[in-house]
Amino acid sequence: MSNVEDQFTVRFWGVRGSIACPGHSTVRYGGNTSCVEMCVGGNRLIFDGGTGLRVLGQSLMRQLPVEAHLFFTHSHWDHIQGFPFFIPAFVKGNHFNIYGAIAPNAPPLSSD
Repeated sequence: MSNVEDQFTVRFWGVRGSIACPGHSTVRYGGNTSCVEMCVGGNRLIFDGGTGLRVLGQSLMRQLPVEAHLFFTHSHWDHIQGFPFFIPAFVKGNHFNIYGAIAPNAPPLSSD
């Protein structure tokens, strides 16, 4: 029997390109923009914050408190637009480490 430290799971919460496109034609693969969740050795890693991040957040609300590492690959709109709707980020007691690379030709993810 394996424990949580031995588990490795990947779930795609959003796989679309620049524009979210929910509907009957996208049911099989989903219509949300980029968001991938990996659970590795008891750690939750989230890659990108497209519209799929909102749906992931709804799921995580059933698992409080939440601790995760959130990686933004770059600051294009389709990779960040879900963050304002990611409810767990605004719930006291949850903890998120947020990471993002500094791109030479893109706006920063935060201001100093």
